[in-house]
Amino acid sequence: MAVKYFAHDDSPFESWLKEHPDGYVLNFYTTATGKVHSARCPSYQVAGRRMTSYVKACSTSKRELFRHVKQQRIEAARCARELSWAGP
Repeated sequence: MAVKYFAHDDSPFESWLKEHPDGYVLNFYTTATGKVHSARCPSYQVAGRRMTSYVKACSTSKRELFRHVKQQRIEAARCARELSWAGP
């Protein structure tokens, strides 16, 4: 299960979200900080909104995405809209 990156191109990212509705997305705010969302997060359901102005790292596995976060020394919070999440 690889981590896939998207930047400044909404169409491939939107396709990934549709193809992996149970996936996870790390939304980078800087190269070392970000927030993890599920692919179904309401943040990505706003029509007409530019989605990839921030770089995204995506995976079908929450565990794999958090492993990637740790390996890359990224400080990542979980989306506050999804407080029901269990740990990685």
